[in-house]
Amino acid sequence: MKDVRKLQITANGTYIVTIPKAWVDSLGLTKGDPLSLSLQGNEISITPVLRKQQSIESRSISVEDFTDARLLEMCITSSYVVGNDIMEVKSGKESGHEWKSWVRESLDGLLGVEISEEYSTRIMLQNLIDPYKFDLVGELSKFMNNSMAVLLDSIHASGDLREDLASDAFRRGKELIKSYRFLMRLASLASRSIELREKYGFKTIQKLMISVIAIREMGRISYYSMRTAQHVTEIGNVLSPEFTGLLESMASHTVEMSLKAFDSLKGNDIKKASEVLEMMKKVRKIFAQIHEMENDLPAQDRLPMTLIIRGIRAIAGYAVALADDSVLNIYA
Repeated sequence: MKDVRKLQITANGTYIVTIPKAWVDSLGLTKGDPLSLSLQGNEISITPVLRKQQSIESRSISVEDFTDARLLEMCITSSYVVGNDIMEVKSGKESGHEWKSWVRESLDGLLGVEISEEYSTRIMLQNLIDPYKFDLVGELSKFMNNSMAVLLDSIHASGDLREDLASDAFRRGKELIKSYRFLMRLASLASRSIELREKYGFKTIQKLMISVIAIREMGRISYYSMRTAQHVTEIGNVLSPEFTGLLESMASHTVEMSLKAFDSLKGNDIKKASEVLEMMKKVRKIFAQIHEMENDLPAQDRLPMTLIIRGIRAIAGYAVALADDSVLNIYA
């Protein structure tokens, strides 16, 4: 909704502007309710001080629009990420209920969503998590630390052929997919609410946009950490001490880059961002050394090892991108 009102001046020199009655009614406000005024760039925002009730966003999804489980899952996931609290998944047919198992499987990848109602032709999904109870920066920090733990455990497992440790790291990496979607949801909700943006510490919508880009970079870092764990489980022979040493050096260097890039973003530290860019040279050098030694591996181990070192290098690349985001954030 949009309206244009003229700025008025009072007898004592202050300025006032009226608000459309329909807007006040729709927000459940009455005379005397406090309002928060904030100046963001060249925009003035007015927000109720007390959040009387979080707005409920809903989405209706028709099963007939999708040909398989994967497409339906993508739709439910996207609806969740953009901030819908209630989703109605419905079918125009009373026979054939395979789609219901598709819906339940899609919930395995989402935090805080449960089935609230179920009938023969429709399922109601509801988000139960209040975004105001979270600290977005704190959640991002936990996400990054967990991603790096997955990577380090994976590489440690490769040296001793600890398939149990690699499998555990892979499982934890898959769980991080849910965390990533949740972080994107929090950022999406913040884009709609000035109050939520202020709670999360974003002074402008521009800084929030940069953070969304940064969350995407962190999501890719997490993804390649998970895939590294998966490929470590596919290694069948003990690596040489020299090979293991280089692999551990590449991984530890990449972890340091990633954490330093995140610290740069969190602390607006351009010096750390610059250090991340310089550290990439070392990663490239180790990558080339390992790549030359790959032909000495047993044939069945070459493909998974290629995927492992390429994954680690990809993580280092996304760490550089995260450092770039931190520089953008400093000057936003």
